Amino acid sequence: MNKFFRHMMLLTILFFAAGSVHAESMSLNEVVGTVLTNHPDLKTGEIDTAIAKTETQRIQGMLDPMFTARIGASEDKSPVSSDFQASSTRIGQLSGSIAKPLENGGTLGANFAYNRTSQTYNSPLAAQLSRFNPAYRNQINLTYRHPLLKGADRPDYHDSLIAAEAGIKSSTVQRAVIAHQLSLQAINAYYQLASDDINIRIAEQAVQRAKKLLSYQRSREQFGLIEKADRLQAEALLAARRTGLQRALSRRSTDLNRLNRLMLRPATSEIDIEQERHALIHLPSMQKAVELAEFHRPELRVLQAQMEAAEARLNMARETDDVQLDVVAEVGTRSLDTSAATAAARGFTPRNHYAALSLEMSDVLMRNSVSAGIRKAELQRQRIQSERISKLETIKSDLSAAMTAITSGRPVLEVARFQANAEKRKYNAEIKRYRAGRSNTATLVQFEGELRNAELNAELQALTLQLAARQLAWAQGTLLSDLGLSEQQTGQ
Repeated sequence: MNKFFRHMMLLTILFFAAGSVHAESMSLNEVVGTVLTNHPDLKTGEIDTAIAKTETQRIQGMLDPMFTARIGASEDKSPVSSDFQASSTRIGQLSGSIAKPLENGGTLGANFAYNRTSQTYNSPLAAQLSRFNPAYRNQINLTYRHPLLKGADRPDYHDSLIAAEAGIKSSTVQRAVIAHQLSLQAINAYYQLASDDINIRIAEQAVQRAKKLLSYQRSREQFGLIEKADRLQAEALLAARRTGLQRALSRRSTDLNRLNRLMLRPATSEIDIEQERHALIHLPSMQKAVELAEFHRPELRVLQAQMEAAEARLNMARETDDVQLDVVAEVGTRSLDTSAATAAARGFTPRNHYAALSLEMSDVLMRNSVSAGIRKAELQRQRIQSERISKLETIKSDLSAAMTAITSGRPVLEVARFQANAEKRKYNAEIKRYRAGRSNTATLVQFEGELRNAELNAELQALTLQLAARQLAWAQGTLLSDLGLSEQQTGQ
């Protein structure tokens, strides 16, 4: 059974070693860049931006001219009380209109009506007295309506356009928010895999030490220098170290799958993590870090765009509270003739005309709907302000956590490295004492375990500091630029 276990461990190690030969070497910026290039959530963000752009086109359609046309015929045959009244009337009519809203709030319109009227009388004398039968009428009107209060300068158009453009900006930056969150997942997964590599390396070193100890114990046992129990302790130590190595390999396999799927790569694709150099970590003041976050964090830019849209909607809601007071100017021509062509032609001359100037006022009593709209717009604006305060506090918490991890982690790393060196010297000294017969196997096994733990703690603490530095850059919103990734990859 022990022999089978050793063979299985050997095959497992050879499998991972063979995989590492063909492993793709990837740095942190390559991992993050691959995630941001391939992840489907960012594709959805592009669609959301395209959807938001359609709103701008819809708002621009508020100034599109509107055309109507109508053609119809009617016959009215009714009993009459006098022979001088028409007993039947037939009317054929062609009419149309066009209205063009203007950016200044006014509306320019034109309409025409051309009809043929034929009447029948019971009295021949009445028919002779009728001057035009059939009669062709033509009229053309031009109108201009301009609001003096409500609707002046068409705020519904301009503010709606501002809100729509802010919506496009919000949707675009929202894609950057998705990229920002994905980048955090990527760096966490990357450093987790790096941590697994450290665990494997330390576990392999522990296995080698245990093998050497077991080999030494077997040779001493053959010469009767130690008891069987001492050799069994060495065998148990080697089994424990092999178990630790297998667990480290298993954890790496799981974490490798997680990182590969984040990058949309095959789950078993091997990755060789490029070790980063231990650069000096610059720790800014909290005030400077918050200022950088306010400028770079996409979540705050989304809220800023939403605030612009809320301001525009509030302006529109307040504008509806004004009194409707419009000035209306109308001019037109009129023509009547027995000839269809003559009646149509005279419609373009001012011989018979119509002109009018009027002032129209309308208002809503009680104003419940208007007041509710204003209140809703104000509350939506306050909600965005509250969200910004909450988000800023969350960012401060992220910054504080990362900065605390760096501040407290530096002295921990220093003492952890000192301890690892001390444990190594202690272990080497104990081996010499053991070979001289002045120590026992249990003490040596204990010291080997303490050495392994100290070396692992020192390596992981150094990695934790690197991760904290990356998380600080992420909290400030500067991670992607620090990694040399372009804004086009994030949608910013």
